[in-house]
Amino acid sequence: MEELASVHITAIPGRIGQILRNDLLDRLNPFGEPKSPQYSLSVELEEAKEGLAIQIDNTITRFNLTLTANYFLTDARTGTTLIAGSLRATASYNVLQSDFANVIAERDAQQRAARNVADELKTRLAVFFGGSI
Repeated sequence: MEELASVHITAIPGRIGQILRNDLLDRLNPFGEPKSPQYSLSVELEEAKEGLAIQIDNTITRFNLTLTANYFLTDARTGTTLIAGSLRATASYNVLQSDFANVIAERDAQQRAARNVADELKTRLAVFFGGSI
C-alpha cells in the first residue's frame, strides 16, 4: 500500500522505542525511509510492570509487562493531525533465580509487546487509509 510506504516514523525515545520504531519501519517501509514522506507518525510509549504470581513470602514469580502507545499521524505538509489513538499490548514473563535470566526474560517481553504494538498500529493505519493489510 503506497500510503503506508510514504509514512515517516519519528524517533521514539528509549530502548523499547527503538525496537518499536524498527518494527514499524519493517512493516510500513520495508524498502527504507520515504524520500518525500506525505505523512508523519509519532508515538509516545508508556511501560508498566505488574506482579501476577506472588508467593506466601511476597516474592513475585511472574510479571505482566504492559506497553501503551499513543500515536499521532499527521500530514507532513500541513501538520494537521489525521488520526490519533492509543493501543496497548501485554506480555508476561517468569522471574527466575538468575538475575541475568530475569533481564533477558524482561527484554524478551518488551520485544514481544513492541512487535504486537507495531502489528496493531500497521493494521489501524491500513484501515485508516482504506486498504487491505
